[in-house]
Amino acid sequence: MNVRRHIVTPGIVAVAAVLLAVSAIVYAAGGQHGQDVAPAPQIVGSDIPAPPQPYVSTAQSAASPVALSSTLSYYFISGNTFTPGGPVSYSRQVTGCVNQMPLGIPFSAPVHLPQGSQVVSITLYTYDSVITTTTSTAHFILNDGKGNGGFTVSAKSPPNTSGYRQTNSAENNPVTIDNQNYNYLVEWRKDLSMPDSALLSLCGVRVAYYAPLSGALHLPIISK
Repeated sequence: MNVRRHIVTPGIVAVAAVLLAVSAIVYAAGGQHGQDVAPAPQIVGSDIPAPPQPYVSTAQSAASPVALSSTLSYYFISGNTFTPGGPVSYSRQVTGCVNQMPLGIPFSAPVHLPQGSQVVSITLYTYDSVITTTTSTAHFILNDGKGNGGFTVSAKSPPNTSGYRQTNSAENNPVTIDNQNYNYLVEWRKDLSMPDSALLSLCGVRVAYYAPLSGALHLPIISK
């Protein structure tokens, strides 16, 4: 019995050594593969956040009224500064655009404007190298951190077009910036109702607003 035990034990050790060597080779190959291949895009599921709801500006708590400039000012947000609402794959382009993101995933960027400014519209800048029916939508959104808010204006990229495009919002729903009670952002996503085009790119969103006059930010001077 002791002799048999001495004969079998080396065989087990040899088999174990072979298995360990194979495992090391597979692990090394897998690690190299992970370095060279980008992760696949996340599969779009039912847990995608719903698009924002419309918001009526008159329902906003009134900020202190100020005198506004008669000419528009602009706040431009480059596409490659938007961040996704989840762990998804996408590509940043040297042109300042982003693409290859899944359908329905929101990309957002904060907006910081002077107190009392009045936002009146946005312009969406997109690019597609081929003609497809894929569309996308950008929203100007506000919320108060208590579940109240929504979008005031939105712009949609057109289908069946290629090249660089810019689309203005159509709603007439101005909103006054109240930095004390609200935060503001722009959200963009490819529309779920259309086929996907991985090459449809977000290149930027421009917010148009009337800025407060510099004198309106100070108390009036009273003279005798």
